[in-house]
Amino acid sequence: MDRILDYLGQNYCLILLLLGMYIVTLFDVFLEKRMLYLLRGAIISIAVLAVVDNAESYFGMLDHPTVWRVLFSAVCYTLRPLIILLLVLISSKKQSPLLLIPAVLNGLIAFSAFFTGISYSFSADNAFQRGPLGYTPYIATCFYVLALFLRSFRVFAMHNSEEALILLYLALAAAFASLFTAYGREVSVNLTFAAELVLYYLYVYSQSTKRDALTGLFNRQSFYSDLQKREDSITGVVSIDMNELKWLNDTQGHEAGDRALKAISAVFLAASTGKDRVYRVGGDEFIMLCRGGSAEEMQALTDGMRRDVQAAGYSCAFGLSAGKPVDAMMQEADALMYADKARLKAEAAAGGKALHLRS
Repeated sequence: MDRILDYLGQNYCLILLLLGMYIVTLFDVFLEKRMLYLLRGAIISIAVLAVVDNAESYFGMLDHPTVWRVLFSAVCYTLRPLIILLLVLISSKKQSPLLLIPAVLNGLIAFSAFFTGISYSFSADNAFQRGPLGYTPYIATCFYVLALFLRSFRVFAMHNSEEALILLYLALAAAFASLFTAYGREVSVNLTFAAELVLYYLYVYSQSTKRDALTGLFNRQSFYSDLQKREDSITGVVSIDMNELKWLNDTQGHEAGDRALKAISAVFLAASTGKDRVYRVGGDEFIMLCRGGSAEEMQALTDGMRRDVQAAGYSCAFGLSAGKPVDAMMQEADALMYADKARLKAEAAAGGKALHLRS
């Protein structure tokens, strides 16, 4: 009982973090199911690692080796790289299945201690002996830490400096914790992993509050915030209004309207770069704030979005203004958008057909 109480006292912060984090994921309504499952898997893995670490330490104090110490050591060596792998998977929607190979090989090598000493073994007096492949867990961990570094660089190249900084921080924290452990220094690796999970969850959750739940575009609150923070760097404004959304809702139902909004929003997301941000500021109203690029490039971007929206079977009115103070660009872009909407309606009426492209 005293040992259990000592363990609970020493790991109280870790237990609070993991239990609280797990409870929070049960009631989360913002994150995708895939990410929530990965988060819970990481939480459970850290909890298991914390218990197994303690058990391995207990059996390591005995004056003779036991099968339990072999088992618990294998689990520890398997879980540490696996937790970093889960962080990599959580931070990216698409990853190659090849990422699993180092974790699987490391686990097989660790559990081979039951049959061979290529990974590790214990002497007759229970002293730890590292085998020729004894550094495999650290190599696998370094591989996944490097994957986190590379992920942060790719995100930075996409002009998302906020997420890049968070991922770089996570990679550095995991790297230093692993280095301390490899050199026999005392460090709470489990608490480090738990803190990283909480930090990344908070970041992702804060990002989800900035986006429109239906379309994935930035929401009206983000628009006003960015307009204030990025005013000096905004070089162009594109005002966008979807045509005939009310007709679509009235004739085919709101589900059809939602599909239309998702479809055109996918076009806007694909067309914009990290420097350009698209916001859904109303039911069928969108604004793109451009940073950098010439007026010709922004016009080409706008024309491309118009073509892609039409190819998807919908219609939007566009208005682009560039090279002026932000307030003036906002007003001009709105005026040009309404003029474009009037032109489209006039052309549709002259052709004897409705403005919408889908029937």
